[in-house]
Amino acid sequence: MVEKDVSVSSSPQPSPPAAARPVVAARSGSDLRDARDARGRPTRPGRAELLAAYGTTVPDLVGSETRVLLCGINPSLESGATGFHFGTPSNRLWPVLHLAGFTSRRLHPSETDELRARGIGITNLVHRATARADEIDDDEVRAGVPVLTTLVERIRPDWVAFLGLAAYRIGFGRRTAKVGRQPERLGPAGVWLLPNPSGLNAHYQLPDLVRVYGELHEAAYGPGTRSSSGGTGSDVSAPPEAT
Repeated sequence: MVEKDVSVSSSPQPSPPAAARPVVAARSGSDLRDARDARGRPTRPGRAELLAAYGTTVPDLVGSETRVLLCGINPSLESGATGFHFGTPSNRLWPVLHLAGFTSRRLHPSETDELRARGIGITNLVHRATARADEIDDDEVRAGVPVLTTLVERIRPDWVAFLGLAAYRIGFGRRTAKVGRQPERLGPAGVWLLPNPSGLNAHYQLPDLVRVYGELHEAAYGPGTRSSSGGTGSDVSAPPEAT
């Protein structure tokens, strides 16, 4: 599996035994930790909170009209601790969504209303939070496919975009699938395969990610429909915002 841009500390840490990993129900907005910074954004969880987040789940982010459903592998510990998908603010998904035209500015993971307003939803093939994607086995990925299919049938997005080649190839048995639009559909939705935006994915630098995510944006929203103040393929020299 593709690794995620998540770590508990600066050095590798062994995973706690299964018995030490609490498994809780998907939390709602009222259950989220409420520590916030000067800008009103949730602060980063500490080590103890990250370890306590093992096995927690993050609710699907879907609105009344979802145009593009982004599907990750599984939540990071930071997502499990905060309740927000791609919860590490430094994850490249956020600048890529902006520069590729999906959002008018770089969003914080907590700005879920902005995503819904643009018709963007987020889910995962596997819903339990882990520190590393290699803690998820292939059977878990495959088991997530019918759950995802049920969600897609219910919310009926135009597109389902898988963020990570390995999970898609394993889950759907498409061992040779390449980045881009796929020939098959998932229920009513077209399927798009995108690179994992994790900073650990060295095969794709920021300009590469902006280009391929921009192709999905054009398919979903039409050419020339980038969000106001959204980036273009040439606007990729600015470094990601510090966390």
